[in-house]
Amino acid sequence: MIRPVLLSFALALPLMAGAQAIKCTDPATGKTLYTDQPCKGGAVVVPRRTAEEVRQDAEAAAARERALQQREDAAWQREQQRLAAPVRVPEPAYASAAQAESDACRAARAEAAFRAGSFSASPEEIRTARYNAALACGQQPPADIVVVQPYAPVVPQRRPYPHPHPYPYPGHGDRVHPPGWGDGFGMPRPAPARPRYEPGTEPVPVLVRPPTAR
Repeated sequence: MIRPVLLSFALALPLMAGAQAIKCTDPATGKTLYTDQPCKGGAVVVPRRTAEEVRQDAEAAAARERALQQREDAAWQREQQRLAAPVRVPEPAYASAAQAESDACRAARAEAAFRAGSFSASPEEIRTARYNAALACGQQPPADIVVVQPYAPVVPQRRPYPHPHPYPYPGHGDRVHPPGWGDGFGMPRPAPARPRYEPGTEPVPVLVRPPTAR
């Protein structure tokens, strides 16, 4: 109902625009008026259009209306086709049991295991074999793992000594070290002194024979 009304209005616009416009002065108020009827002392500001010009405007308006109607009809048809189309369910990412047990999957897995256990295979060959095995078995291909190397070598730290240490290192303040430990070459420590005994308390020597001499 609305569409025929709009079409009639669009066709009537050129006819309305074809009327002339005359500038007149109201004798009672002195105001300027514009009308399509002749008036005393009036001046034509918009001349009357010819029949050919009116016809061309009507045809142009009708063509614009038809183009608008065609675009709306095409959009409506696309929407109907979209609603009528069957809903596509995405395939699952995991492999089916039949594909995982196929001969191609077994062969690809065996090749990947062989490449991974070979000392002569390069990392690129191992990665390619695993990728092919995942595709043959219907699985998601493994993601590439990027190992970031440290920017500086890791230096192991020495375990700190307990405090207070019973053997301080002379001449180094708070630094303590165990006996016989130093920062460089030094004199060896003297041998421990032999025990001394009072007269009459010396230990009695015992002759011990080896087992073979008995």
